[in-house]
Amino acid sequence: MTTPIAPVTGESYHTQHSPFGAFASFTIGLVDAPGGFGQSLRGPARQNIYIGFQNGPEAPWQLLPFLTPPKSQEGAFTGDTTVVQAPRGFNALRPADYQRTLGWASDTWRADQGRFGFSLLSPFGEVPDPAKMKRATARFHLAPVIAGWIEYDNRAGTSPVELIFGVGNGDDTLRPLGDTCADLAGFAGGRKFGYATAPGRDVALRQGFDVLEPKFRDYRGLLVIAGESALVFTVPAGKKRRFPLVLGFYAAGPVTTGLESAYAYTRVFTDLEDVLTHGLAEFARYEKLAARRDRELARSKLDADQQFLLAQSTHSYLGNTQLLWSKGKPLWVVNEGEYRMINTFDLTVDHLFHELQWQPWAVRDTLDLFSRRYSYRDQLGLSFTHDMGVNDFFTPAGRSSYECDEIDGCFSHMTMEQLLNWVLCAATYAAKTGDKAWLRANKKTLLACADSLHRRDHPDPAQRDGILKHDTSRAGHGSEITTYDSLDVSLGQARNNLYLAVKTLGSWVLLEHAFRDLGLKAAAQDARATADLLARTLTTKFESDTGFFPAVFEQGNRSRILPAVEGFVYPLYLGYRDAVAPNGRFAALFAQLRRHIGQALQPGICLDAGTGGWKMSSTSTNTWFSKIALAQHVVRRLFPEAMSPAARAADKVHADWQRRPGCGRDAMCDQIRSDSGESCGSRYYPRGVTAYLWLDE
Repeated sequence: MTTPIAPVTGESYHTQHSPFGAFASFTIGLVDAPGGFGQSLRGPARQNIYIGFQNGPEAPWQLLPFLTPPKSQEGAFTGDTTVVQAPRGFNALRPADYQRTLGWASDTWRADQGRFGFSLLSPFGEVPDPAKMKRATARFHLAPVIAGWIEYDNRAGTSPVELIFGVGNGDDTLRPLGDTCADLAGFAGGRKFGYATAPGRDVALRQGFDVLEPKFRDYRGLLVIAGESALVFTVPAGKKRRFPLVLGFYAAGPVTTGLESAYAYTRVFTDLEDVLTHGLAEFARYEKLAARRDRELARSKLDADQQFLLAQSTHSYLGNTQLLWSKGKPLWVVNEGEYRMINTFDLTVDHLFHELQWQPWAVRDTLDLFSRRYSYRDQLGLSFTHDMGVNDFFTPAGRSSYECDEIDGCFSHMTMEQLLNWVLCAATYAAKTGDKAWLRANKKTLLACADSLHRRDHPDPAQRDGILKHDTSRAGHGSEITTYDSLDVSLGQARNNLYLAVKTLGSWVLLEHAFRDLGLKAAAQDARATADLLARTLTTKFESDTGFFPAVFEQGNRSRILPAVEGFVYPLYLGYRDAVAPNGRFAALFAQLRRHIGQALQPGICLDAGTGGWKMSSTSTNTWFSKIALAQHVVRRLFPEAMSPAARAADKVHADWQRRPGCGRDAMCDQIRSDSGESCGSRYYPRGVTAYLWLDE
């Protein structure tokens, strides 16, 4: 009989397992919770997942706890309303009964003293420019497939052991894949998703109202009107067996509006069966690629908590990626987690470091689309929208799905923020890749950006000091905001904001180098002079009596923020030493920032007094992991003396936030209450890959 589900103790968190560019995830890991196949969802699916082993036909199944006890659908067919719950012989394992290891490209569970194993693989690597891919290359890199395996070591056993991998799809039935492809044993949800292995004498299919104890069987032992399905594998006594699994997705035809496009993989795969057959044929290559990524992370200098945070965030990033094909060209999208906004520029600038390593063309293509379709001019000059649309709907040219007129706070315009984001992404991409041709092609845009930055300081050159003082006319009687839209005024307000001012300084540093590479001597000199002016202005804002910068340079603001150093991540990443040297051109500013950060990273200020987690602002408990990771990188590289034992200990705090049900219900969460570790927004989120920067430390 079923063992009652006990309260959860220990780690419990969902992880997204996703192919590159498919905007799809197979999500499992939260104790006593369903998950499964999800296409373009804002959170985990709601399928029961059956994974485990049975030591003999009379023994109960031992299942990983990724399900809730389902109600039988038998009564809906028979009219027998007394059939509420079918008897199910299984034990839902507790976290103490198994070990889970999350790798950079894998997720593995072991139980029964290590004899039982199950793993899902999300291999990733360098992806060539899809516009130039040959068919075979495209099939390997763009296949919407996840690899996995299930195994048991029965060498010491005296009787066969059965293994199970199955999906309970609620009221919806799955179809046996063998009906359409004799080379596949498994099940599919229509044409959209499925799981399979290679047929064999040790592999059997089950389908019924109760997949663990089937009651009704047709001519082949299935009941295809029922919603639960599974593969059952037999491991003979005296043997050890590992069986490959492939999980696939397929979404045919146009999937977006506004800009009509289809998934790029549909150009090289004909249907779901083609995807799953390919996955089995290339299983060894995918397994090898995943193992390579896992080794790289394991051999890094990161500790166990940092490795977990990078691995979990990379899994969620991949789950939000979407490679489309529109008008004969690739169209790159990263969706914004639970909000599903398309290419939110605030995220693009933070995904930058990860993408320049694995798919630099994605940065270039996104910048081109912002320039071509999602740029606009207001009374002060050029800027760019917050995003390109939402939920597979591309908004009209020059407009986002987020930004509204005539308001303060959330949903106002982020005109200055997005202008800076285009500059930073463009200059960083060109410098890192050496793509001089692209830089030359965008010379006029970069010059227009510089002019717009100047005018947002002040239209009159004589009154400029480098800091944003003028809001866009699009805001009307409202005011501009920053990416930190859900925080208080310390980070939410754009005008006279410390965070945005330092980010502006970083932009001018990068513009100087870009203009110099373009041979624009006067523009490069102007950029350098503006950066120096802004740095001098910032030094005048420092409170010598308190040792802090105010977060906002108006109305006596006394909030203290960690993103005061965020703008230096770009020259740091590109190796512009003079701009980030303690005794370099910004030595006076660096001395003040060192004092500011050292004092901010104290309990009760920007370290939460209760949990010890990092806070973006001293006056807000809403903190964002992606920005914590970025700030940690800059502080550890440029201000290491600020890393007190309490500041260093926070990595475990941040990891525990993600490993507990409060955040773990929705895979990688970004917005977290620093005093409780509960998620408060930005769930199923991609932006945590800012942690990729840690590998450079």
